[in-house]
Amino acid sequence: MKYLADYGDTTDFVDGDGCFLIDKNGKRYLDFLGGWCVSTVGWRHPKMMALKNSGVYIPPSYSWPEWENFARFLADIAPGKLQVSFRCTSGSEAVELAMKIARAATGKKKIVSIDGVYHGHTYGAASVGVALTPDISPGVGEMEKIAMPHEKTADEVIARFEQIAEGGNVAAFLSEPIFTNAGVKIPPADFYPRLAKICKTNGIVFIMDEVATGFGRTGRLFASEHWNLEPDIMCLAKGFSGGYATIGAVLVTEEMANKIFKLKGYFPYYSTFGWLPNDMLLAKANVELVLEHKLWENADKMGRSLLALLKPLENLSKVKEVRGIGMLMAIELSDKSLLQKILADVLDSGLVIDSASAETLFFSPPLIMGKDMVKAGADILIKIITKHCS
Repeated sequence: MKYLADYGDTTDFVDGDGCFLIDKNGKRYLDFLGGWCVSTVGWRHPKMMALKNSGVYIPPSYSWPEWENFARFLADIAPGKLQVSFRCTSGSEAVELAMKIARAATGKKKIVSIDGVYHGHTYGAASVGVALTPDISPGVGEMEKIAMPHEKTADEVIARFEQIAEGGNVAAFLSEPIFTNAGVKIPPADFYPRLAKICKTNGIVFIMDEVATGFGRTGRLFASEHWNLEPDIMCLAKGFSGGYATIGAVLVTEEMANKIFKLKGYFPYYSTFGWLPNDMLLAKANVELVLEHKLWENADKMGRSLLALLKPLENLSKVKEVRGIGMLMAIELSDKSLLQKILADVLDSGLVIDSASAETLFFSPPLIMGKDMVKAGADILIKIITKHCS
């Protein structure tokens, strides 16, 4: 009998070292997954490992000066007018909180999102995303989805959103800047600027879920910066911690904060372990390293190199597309039966990746990865995918 109600293969990883994971037998694997958009500064970074456990717990209903200091630090680096931080512990919790804030601030109920985009596994996050299955339905009400935009369909999607927006009762639009778990799909260049304008015109809260894309992953500190977006609310986790803490955050504009606190008087919000002192100090150190080394620049440079190495795979008959931005990439196959075989061979060859769907390989390497490691990982992928997809 298994006692852990979870899933996973039989590879037992017991340690990490920079851009490598190490299994129970001492075998080293080049980590092209990075914890699925988590790793920024790599595993067991000396600065991170030197931090000591604070050994204290402070209830969220009391104060600790470091919380305010860190929130001010985040406000200084966040895009647009995001100024006020809400503490939480995960991406799912951040998305839940963002929807609550939008509803409380506007007095409206409907949340619009993009079909096929993942936002988490809690009920609200699952309802606005893709994790709501028939056996756990129904989810949270007043959710509506618009189609995922492509170059040829973006105008139709925008027109549909404008129709919904003008119909009233829309509290917020919520989505990822890059559709990460959907297989690293990048929206058309003018899609978000047009959609954000509709939100502003109709008093709709514009929420960017940067849980997977934040802190350098896509070649910008925040992926919203690719289109100069200024969200009203932004959700953070994953790269926020770099894998060293259990932490998330929701950043909002001062206007949003005023609406729910000064005008409403009370907002139901409490996170028992949100910004636990030790977690917060680790997250702060991680973000400082990202900023100090401008890791988004390395992500952009190494990502372009990796994409250039892998793009020729599109010439294979069973590879549909190789796509990516920064250190966030996917390879879509035209034959679903090959995916598990490729994953098994890649792992056996000492490389860790994952899948975003039954036909899509997914990888998001640590942001510190250098040229030699990028080439080594690409060589493994090219060899194995060519073997299976020719």
